[in-house]
Amino acid sequence: MNQNFKISPKLEKWLRWMETIEKEIYGLVVDANMFWEVQDIIRENPRIQKPSAFYRYLGRTYLSHALAGLRRQIKPQKDSISLVGLLEDIAKNPEELSRNYYRSLCVNPDGPDVSQIEMDDFAPYADASGEHVCPQMVKDDLDTLKSAVEKHEEFADKRIAHWDKGEPDVIPTFGELDDCIKLLDKMYVKYHLLFYAEGTSTLMPTYQYEWKKIFLEPWLKAVAGSAKGLIHIREDFDEELPDFKEYME
Repeated sequence: MNQNFKISPKLEKWLRWMETIEKEIYGLVVDANMFWEVQDIIRENPRIQKPSAFYRYLGRTYLSHALAGLRRQIKPQKDSISLVGLLEDIAKNPEELSRNYYRSLCVNPDGPDVSQIEMDDFAPYADASGEHVCPQMVKDDLDTLKSAVEKHEEFADKRIAHWDKGEPDVIPTFGELDDCIKLLDKMYVKYHLLFYAEGTSTLMPTYQYEWKKIFLEPWLKAVAGSAKGLIHIREDFDEELPDFKEYME
């Protein structure tokens, strides 16, 4: 970074928030990937396609964890850190996320002047003046997030945070939850570029080890007992998936 650029207290706060938000969304993305890969293991092995209380436990645990994580990013509260809270603050103070700040990240004292190339990356997100991030774009992103997650937030409020007397208006599906996590990932990546002048396509990492290796070993010599709860997944998430109600009763 150009040492001549002075970061404001507001921008310093946002950068701290970005670190926390990245860790939270990273966790959701990785956990979702692992959950669905386990479902693939079940689908591809007929020998374990049996009713099991463990499958029900797995579905309920993932559901509660993912919805709580989604709710933390979408439902801002005083003194809490969330993606929606960050975007609301940016929309009110767009001048803080400025072209000058972005340019300060692109200074390369040991090489050729690449500022023009880097500024072309900032331009699509700038307002008409080109001097700072477009507040209307940020508001549109907020609307997209809130619209996509609204029914998940209601379900989390009424069935995860506590058991409300009233029924949720809509019971989402696992596929819809997965889509929301993908949307969070996409939104984070967009603002990661603006805050760090670094492009990335997803927070989903490349595993440095084979975490599924444990499933190559037998866990028990004999298995007894059964219960319903197997999640039947489809090749395409657009196909029908079990809704959450099946795992909350």
